[in-house]
Amino acid sequence: MFALSLRKAAYIVAASCLALAAGLVSPAATAEEAGMGQLTGLGLLDSAWSFPAAAAAIELRYTTTNQYARAAPASAGLYLPPGLPPAGGWPLVVWAHGTTGIADACAPSRQPQSERNRTYFDEILNNGYAVLAPDYQGLGTGGGFSYYNTLVEGSSILDAVAAIRATPVPLSRDWVVIGQSEGSHAALSAVSLYDPTGRAGGLRGAVVTGLRADPGPSLRTMFQRTSTGSANQISYAAYYLAAMQQLHPERVTPFLSDFGRDFVAQAASTCLANLTAAAQGRRPAALVADPDSPTPTFEADIAALAGFRTDSFPVDVSIGYGTADIDVPPTYTEEFGKHLRTINPGIEVAVTQYPGQDHSGAFLASLPNSLDFLRTHLTR
Repeated sequence: MFALSLRKAAYIVAASCLALAAGLVSPAATAEEAGMGQLTGLGLLDSAWSFPAAAAAIELRYTTTNQYARAAPASAGLYLPPGLPPAGGWPLVVWAHGTTGIADACAPSRQPQSERNRTYFDEILNNGYAVLAPDYQGLGTGGGFSYYNTLVEGSSILDAVAAIRATPVPLSRDWVVIGQSEGSHAALSAVSLYDPTGRAGGLRGAVVTGLRADPGPSLRTMFQRTSTGSANQISYAAYYLAAMQQLHPERVTPFLSDFGRDFVAQAASTCLANLTAAAQGRRPAALVADPDSPTPTFEADIAALAGFRTDSFPVDVSIGYGTADIDVPPTYTEEFGKHLRTINPGIEVAVTQYPGQDHSGAFLASLPNSLDFLRTHLTR
């Protein structure tokens, strides 16, 4: 009964905040009219898309940056813990999600949460943290998502934090970003773009697992005929090629196989599980005419798409990986951690190995370390 009362209390807080915020948000606001990080809409999310432990789930609409560096709409979910907020507001965890697809329908806030994510974030919520989960621009708002695009993913996170501060929802200024798989890239993209004097100030650290630490070389290896790994890799490869194709079609389209042209086109409208099933066991090599050189400018284009500065990280970083990860093999993870420590002597960089854990298992295995990180980097 007490837990139910706390849940009801948080829901009442959320509903009251939404009622107040309704007068603060212009329903006619568009991305073209508003600057980056501007709140454009609030509502209640369908409870079927929430976490069991969340007392309330709020839909957030805001403006951010697309792959062409233009203002564009974005969406996010905000999940509140049970009970009343502490003095100063609930401390904030920003969830940078892994690969779901690049189609509008693949937005995580528009579908049920996975069992893995429910287990992880129920624990986060029950420990008193609010969770803000950006969909990434192009997911849930149309326009096409640019996969592993540093500008898009990093801005989606930072602008979501800025936008939620325009609401009366009682949140602490301090926040930590947690990312898994593609989300680890998104999280570190946000860290690399972060301005402590900006509207998203208050970032205290980043926790990432399943990181693709060196996309250029690791992806070139993934395309080779002899590559091994999970069945999902052909879908990852197609999403990368689609993102590169959006920006420079002349550098990608002529070098795809006949199957590759059709499959990359299909990737634009198909989420991860269904796209992998449609590949019928094919490997990434099937997408291109020359698996040893997927495109003539492959590594340079991947670097331009997914690269970020690592020489000015302002916050502590915790990196975890599973030794049995065949989705994103951790070949460069330890080396990347050493690199971050060397060029950022003012921060702490921890790299934790989870023996025997695969790509998804490492994320769950990291939960105790993640909670320790939150306790030391966020005040409650």
